[in-house]
Amino acid sequence: MKTAHAIVTMLFLAAGLLYGTAAGQPPPIPAQERPVVLTRGPVHEAFSEPVILQIQVGLMVSNQPPADIDEIPPTHRPRGDNYVWVPGYWSWDGDRDNYIWVSGCWRAAPPNMSWVPGYWSRETGGWEWVAGFWMPADIQDLEYLPAPPASYDDRPSGRSPSRNDIWVPSCQYWYQDHYVERPGYWLVARQDWVWTPSHYIWTPRGYIFSEGHWDYPLQRRGMLFAPVYFPQSVYYRSGYSYSPSIVIDLGVLTLHLFTYPRYTHYYFGDYYDDAYLNIGIFPRYEVEQRHTWYDPTYVYDRWHHRDEPRWEDNQRHEYDLRHADRDLRPPRTYDEMETRQTKDLPAQQRNDYRMAAPLTVVVASKKTSLKFEHIDTKAQQKIVTQAAAVHTFRGERNLWESTPAPQKTVQSPTEQKGPVMSPGERKGQVTQSGETKTQTVPQREVRITQPERVKVPAPPIIGKKTGAMKTPPQPANERKYKGVVKDAPQKSQPTDTTKTKGKEKGKEKGKDKSKDKGK
Repeated sequence: MKTAHAIVTMLFLAAGLLYGTAAGQPPPIPAQERPVVLTRGPVHEAFSEPVILQIQVGLMVSNQPPADIDEIPPTHRPRGDNYVWVPGYWSWDGDRDNYIWVSGCWRAAPPNMSWVPGYWSRETGGWEWVAGFWMPADIQDLEYLPAPPASYDDRPSGRSPSRNDIWVPSCQYWYQDHYVERPGYWLVARQDWVWTPSHYIWTPRGYIFSEGHWDYPLQRRGMLFAPVYFPQSVYYRSGYSYSPSIVIDLGVLTLHLFTYPRYTHYYFGDYYDDAYLNIGIFPRYEVEQRHTWYDPTYVYDRWHHRDEPRWEDNQRHEYDLRHADRDLRPPRTYDEMETRQTKDLPAQQRNDYRMAAPLTVVVASKKTSLKFEHIDTKAQQKIVTQAAAVHTFRGERNLWESTPAPQKTVQSPTEQKGPVMSPGERKGQVTQSGETKTQTVPQREVRITQPERVKVPAPPIIGKKTGAMKTPPQPANERKYKGVVKDAPQKSQPTDTTKTKGKEKGKEKGKDKSKDKGK
């Protein structure tokens, strides 16, 4: 009888644990119904993005992005007037075949620059991402231009004039009724300042010239929060809101930083499988081989470590180690990271795994150079109002850049040969040397053949001047191409972008210049 009674008691206790009846508590929410905090994914585009030199067909998906998450700013912020809250947005995740939320971030905005957020544009066949960008704060209208001539590989022919110089790639400037080329040049690097060179942003309406500007190094840009995967049952819930609370460690992030040029985003975390190379997500050092994009943060880091002769080799070595050994790769979710921390691992390996930490831990830590302040309810509401203005501005941009002209049909993700396929669907190919030849592609065409100007509302986010640190002047090579160019180079030759490659065009330019010198 005692044995039978014990069995019955155990069954009742088990029922209480499973169904919460014993303690009066409901059972836990199933894992499939909870948000998943990720320790990998896109870096918020306003925080950092690569400079695309050869603009190709972008990331196109067939699913419409959901309505924005009701995002509440976190309870603490970095101290300083130059830090602004940039709200989050939806990003496509090929591994999940679904959207994930790129959480908002605290950003030390570049001085005197305004943020123009990116958006998903409705196209025939799906939705395509149009990149955001920083523009001078005093600009009241945007100029949309025809496609510039295809860029070509213009790496310097010789060594830098000094160990303090960095190379800035060439760029086309619109002058009167045509493009003129501003050649590449050497620039003296500045401590604690990153130079983002002039380049073009593709939009459905036309190309926008993004003027070069000085920015802060990645470690001084603020606070980046972890992206999140939300099941539909969560964000469709009435009255649901989300406040980011998991902070990405920027020091560890640079150890696992990748570039996705077609999506104009940096990625961080575990993207070490060959399949990611095949869809166009590259380790950051690949910029030295491919030259279809420019990486301001990599160029700055390389200069910053100029006294370390093997710094670049070490970047490749660290990638190769994690490419070969899955156990050395960082965790993909915050829960996985927490589980790994309990294992008996070497201290350095545990540090490499610690991709993120709760905001409360970061605020209390003395390791960060940031100073924090608490946000009261009134200040938080003001930030929420500004975030809503950013979303409104993004929607307005979508409207004025949309075109009524017939669109070319674009393949859906399941029909494309790479941009959104998951690693399990496709295996990548790696050359024996590990290097690839520079490929030049035609610029994407747009409907306009002459410039069009659009008066735009004042962007909600504007970078303020820093008090102690004076922003360096714009390089002389950029200043002389602003406004009327008295000594402008010869007109760039018109290019049939369906037939002529950028590198061939570059050779023609070289011949023309040689002839001019002969005369």
